[in-house]
Formats: sequence, structure tokens, C-alpha cells
Amino acid sequence: MSLTEVNKKIKERVFLVGVITPGTDLQEYDETVSELESLCETANAVVVGKAVQKLNKINSATFVGSGKLREIIEQKDDLKFDTLVFNDNLSPSQARNIAERAKCNVVDRTELILDIFAQHARTGQSRLQVELAQLEYNYSRLRNMWQHLSRIEGVMGSKGPGEKQIELDRREIKKRIVILKKRLKDIKKETIIKRNKRKKYYNIAFVGYTNAGKSTLFNRLTGENIYADDKLFATLDSTARKLYSKTGKKLVVSDTVGFIRKLPHQLISSFHSTLMEVTEADMLIHVADISQARVLDTINAVENVLKEINAWDIPTLTVFNKSDLLTGLKPAFLKKKLKTMYPDSVFISAKYDETINAVTEAIEKAVNRLNQCAELKVPADMGGLISFIHANSEVSEKEFCDKENAWIIKLRIEPDVLGNIKKQIEKHNVLKSIKS
Repeated sequence: MSLTEVNKKIKERVFLVGVITPGTDLQEYDETVSELESLCETANAVVVGKAVQKLNKINSATFVGSGKLREIIEQKDDLKFDTLVFNDNLSPSQARNIAERAKCNVVDRTELILDIFAQHARTGQSRLQVELAQLEYNYSRLRNMWQHLSRIEGVMGSKGPGEKQIELDRREIKKRIVILKKRLKDIKKETIIKRNKRKKYYNIAFVGYTNAGKSTLFNRLTGENIYADDKLFATLDSTARKLYSKTGKKLVVSDTVGFIRKLPHQLISSFHSTLMEVTEADMLIHVADISQARVLDTINAVENVLKEINAWDIPTLTVFNKSDLLTGLKPAFLKKKLKTMYPDSVFISAKYDETINAVTEAIEKAVNRLNQCAELKVPADMGGLISFIHANSEVSEKEFCDKENAWIIKLRIEPDVLGNIKKQIEKHNVLKSIKS
């Protein structure tokens, strides 16, 4: 049962539970617990207590030790909590055992994140993606969810008498998953068609940890007013807008879903169409919240997701946002360290217009380094150069012109390389005209 299903109007009272095992980074774990608290607030719940236990290994039956679980349950009447929220994923049997003893709702981290995604899904596409992620997560967990495995009477369309309840549920979920995947496949086709129309533009996608300020910066750059809030996962649906650089280059910038530590794999898989804005981009703008105590950890979390979706090697401009929240002497040292690690990065506060120019100038410089579209007329007798072009560019069209005795090649290529190729062709043509 999700948090929102229990009560949508009255804030649900929740108690957080976590376990620290040997080798765990204590500071990082504290941050994930704080993050879990923020996730609960985003899900319209109020945190009334929390307990973190150190264990050599996870209890296979109740996740935490039986004594610790008893301590938590004893606080139920005083704190009046409705739900136990665990900072890690529970097995179905663990969730069932805990719920039986605590007599309350039990939610793990992945279920909480999926629930928030369900709340924030605003378009048909994102609703389908979230539903698919939820079903895939539940499908893998059904094996131990039922306390009873009593046989039921056969029904039309079933295998007949003797089928178990769990088998029916799994089949129904599987049917729905097939339907959702087909719908999302159709949406993906439409997305590809739309993206093909944008090939003449430089496509730039915003990425970053959730609540880093991507949507706020997107609004500042484009003059849009898409939903932006100081909550986790405020943006789920990608939004694309045309933009022109100072030198007139045509850009399409896209705001995308934020990432988080322990982002459920089901979401990455289900949001494939949305994440195409990232995987097919010419450049990424990675927005990082510099006011976070361990900003490098959030950067690493984003980079891990980029690796998982094969977007690791896309040129990236790092923008450190919320610099106005830094105080004291520490910021100067932090900025110096980050500038060394990310030489082309910029430091801004997306809330204030005066810092946005730094971003637009950095984008301009970065775009100038990107591959650009061009059309070349390469003499047929320059076979070596033609091979070089194929090896060092993205050729979209190639057609032989009998009249010119040359290949007309449309491509995307690095500006510096393009300049050298043009010089070679020009030199070749000059020498050819002298000989003739």
C-alpha cells in the first residue's frame, strides 16, 4: 500500500527505519536518511520519529533485529504513526513479517520513490511509465506476498481448478505490463520522429540530482514557466524549448527528470523514452547543488545513472547552482577545488538574473566546441580524405555528382577538423587548376 493511498488529505505520520552494516560510510548514510525524510515530506507525510540500528548483517526475517523492532512498535501509541518507512528495500517476506508484528503499513525506499513519481506524473506518457515501473517492481515481489496459497475455483481464461491466487495475480500483472510496453513503444516511435525533426538544432539536455534547480535554470534561460518547486522529483516530464545562442546558433534545450541515490532500476527502464532526451543529446548541462554538504556524492550519483543509460561520454557543462547559500570562508576553497576538477564549470544562483549570463556564455563556448552540421564537396580522387571523413564524423548523406566528379557529403563534425578538411580540399583544387 502506498503512502498516498492511505490518506490523501490528512498527512500520514511515518516512522523511519534504517540499518548500518560494516563498511557503510556513516556520513553518507546519515545523508540518505535525511533524504528519506525529504522524500516523505514530498509524499505529503510527516516524520514523527526514526531509528537506525548497527548490525553485522541484515535480519532475514525482519530486516532490523527483533529487539529493535519491538522497541519501535512500543513507540507506536505515543507517536501515533501509521507507517514504517525503511531506508532500504525489503523482501516481500520481510515486509509481511514486519507488518504482521507492527500492525501498520510498511513501505521501503523504492516503493516510496515510485509513489512520489505516481503523484507527480502529469502527462499520459509519464503515468504509463510510472505504472509500468510499479508493476514490474510488484511482479518480482509477488512470490512471498500472499500469506495464503489456498486453491481457488477455476475461472474463464484461467488454467482451471487448482491455480493459486499468486499465479492469477502474476498473470494479470504480466498482461498489463505487455500492454503498457506496447503503448510506450508507440510513444517512443513518435518521440524519435519528433527528434529527427530537431537534427538541425544542437540538442542540450539538463541533468542533475533531484532538487538541484534544473527547472528553475531552464525557466530562466528559456523564459518559460514550467513547474519548479523546492521538493524532490518536482519534474517528471521532459520539456523541450527552442533557444538561440548569442551568435545565432539554433538550440533545443530539454528539462528532464532528476536523479537520486539508489534510483530504482525499474524507473530507469520504464522512463526510457523520457531519458532519450539525455541519451540523444549533443551536450548535457549537469546542474549540481553546491550548497549540499557532499556535493561530489550527488555528482557521482548522477554520473552513475548516466553510465547506466550509456550517456557517460556526452560532452557536459557542469553548473554549480545555489551558490548564494554558501557562507563563510569554506566556499572559496570549495569553488577552487571544484574549478580544478571541472575547469569549464560555472557558479550561479538560478534565482537571480545577474548570474544567468555566466551560463549563457559557458553554453556558447561549449556549443562552439561541439560537432557542427556541414556539407562538403570532396573530389572523387581524394579517397584518403573521404575515408578520414567517415572515420572522424557522423555522415548523414553521401551522393556522387557526375558533373562535378565529386562526392557531396552531409555530416556533423568538430569545427577544427572541418576547418582542416576544407583547407585540404581547397589546396587540392588549387593544385589541380595549376596543373590543368
